Amino acid sequence: MVIAVVSVKGGTGKSTVTLNLAGTLSSEYKRILVVDADPQGSIAKWSEIRKQEEPAVLIEPSPVVDKKIRKLTKQYDIVLFDSPPTFKKRMRSVIQSADRLIIPVSPGLADFWSTQKLLDVYREEKEKRPKLDARLLISRIDKRTRLGREFRSFLQKLSIPIFIAEIPQRAIYNEAWHAGMTVDRLQPYGSGAKAFQLLAKEVILWLSTSWLEKK
Repeated sequence: MVIAVVSVKGGTGKSTVTLNLAGTLSSEYKRILVVDADPQGSIAKWSEIRKQEEPAVLIEPSPVVDKKIRKLTKQYDIVLFDSPPTFKKRMRSVIQSADRLIIPVSPGLADFWSTQKLLDVYREEKEKRPKLDARLLISRIDKRTRLGREFRSFLQKLSIPIFIAEIPQRAIYNEAWHAGMTVDRLQPYGSGAKAFQLLAKEVILWLSTSWLEKK
């Protein structure tokens, strides 16, 4: 199963979501692969200082990834893409390779507008592949602000399912990056890790339908 974490705007926490979701899922499914297809290479750099074995990381410089990734799905339970934040060929190739899209959105109009454009690309691809599915993930949320409290209802205007889990704005995620760890390893009982534990449970349920269909 291939999940692409996609966003066309920086600052949504895309790489943080990809890496920490992979780390959390690896406690349930041991064969997790993260493909760093983002030219910024944040996860590739994390892999150089990592202090844990899981998840596996593949650096993918090629803009055409579909054939290679389909082979990898036989070796791993879940392949997670950290996609490039642009509408260029590389992102479209990632979307074409994916079974599911997770779209992180941070509170703000700029994120809302860029997500609208990304959903147009998703809907175009879904016309070709009806089984492709997408969900929005509220990321970098601060519930102390009015925007943070009201953003979910605002985001519902996009008519795309939204994960119940929300990724809060927390310093612990940066600390985990610098420690070469995922948040579930660094601070397993903290609120930052719990957010990803809830997200992982939702993702597993989301994927279960496709797994059952294949059997």
